Amino acid sequence: MILTREEEAMLLGEEGEAVKLAMEILVMEGDKFGAKRLVPVTSAHIVLAMYKSIFEAGVEVCEKFAAMGAKFRVPTTLDPSGMDTENWRAFKTPDEYAEKQLRIQAAYEKMGAIMSWTCLPHFMGSMPRFGEHVGWTESSAVAFINSVLGARSNRETAVIDICIGLTGRTPEYGLHLTESRYGQVAVVMDIGDRELKSWEYPVLGYFLGKELGSLIGVVDGLTGSPKMDELKSMMAAAAASGPLALVHLVGITPEARVRQDAFGPNKPIRVITVTEETLKKTRAEMCTVKGGRIDLVAVGCPHYSIAEIQNLNRLVAGRKVAANTEFWVYTTKQVRDLAERMGYYRALAEVGVKIATETCMLISPIETWGFKTLMTDSGKCAYYAPMQCGTDVIFGSTEECVEAAISGRV
Repeated sequence: MILTREEEAMLLGEEGEAVKLAMEILVMEGDKFGAKRLVPVTSAHIVLAMYKSIFEAGVEVCEKFAAMGAKFRVPTTLDPSGMDTENWRAFKTPDEYAEKQLRIQAAYEKMGAIMSWTCLPHFMGSMPRFGEHVGWTESSAVAFINSVLGARSNRETAVIDICIGLTGRTPEYGLHLTESRYGQVAVVMDIGDRELKSWEYPVLGYFLGKELGSLIGVVDGLTGSPKMDELKSMMAAAAASGPLALVHLVGITPEARVRQDAFGPNKPIRVITVTEETLKKTRAEMCTVKGGRIDLVAVGCPHYSIAEIQNLNRLVAGRKVAANTEFWVYTTKQVRDLAERMGYYRALAEVGVKIATETCMLISPIETWGFKTLMTDSGKCAYYAPMQCGTDVIFGSTEECVEAAISGRV
């Protein structure tokens, strides 16, 4: 791999031991994947941020880099914390767990990270442009910026993300290369002329993630103009159920104005047809049980927007959450502050809805509550909850989640 003089200086330790270590790791990664060079990035996003996922080894990595004097070279944001950063005790977070999470936080503060604590850095001020190279690890964000914005990032891994932030470089392979971004599989929407309902976007994403794997699909036949929140939910589900990092949506993806743009010189190696039955069957697969008592309704994976909170407030409409059911909404501090200013925070609290900030149900220790069945409107949560939360899961629309919270049952 050919390095610039500046990169060689980093590798030789002229910018400190932390940058030297980071560059050594990136060079090894680049050699492994056959990269010819490193490419400058405009931002990094770190998934190595929550104790529930990284454990002691992850804490040690963060603290080691911080102790070496590491400072991020490009704007570097953080994935959600492993607990509500302000009210962690209210959500029964054990003190020992919180102590580890606070150590992670202190290390990143020392390194100069942007303390965003969200899976949506692109919705919180770190929006890459079409064709821009970034180094991000959050799978749902990577799928979104590649597929909706036309920015370029591989699904980077923990530790590599820190190295990218410290050097402002990432190996140029995979989705950083134009020839690696062309479509491979044709996905034909065969559901008539109708637009997808909001809850069907994560269902479609879930299906595509399982069916496409690491292949790049080209979805033709989506009608209407999907909202950003719908595309957000779709990409999160697709990146959870499989290793998907890019899917071309004809007429939406900047590189897919028409079908042929998306495929470029490629011919489809396979054709997948999505029918009404496909969506129905996939939704059933997203549930581990069909009904019964609901212990927890959890929404906001990815984090809820103010529009989604506004809609939730309308759906609840002054009714009360059932006595033996918890209803939690996950979002950012910025959106929570907007909800407070607009009166939604108080209105939701009065009916029993709790808003948690800068974390989510998957990476916080909700097992301390002893929940048995969780309901969600998130395809990503539906995929991970049985493993991460130790619960059965029921996927439904936001409207169905509200009704389940009010009645305590499905």
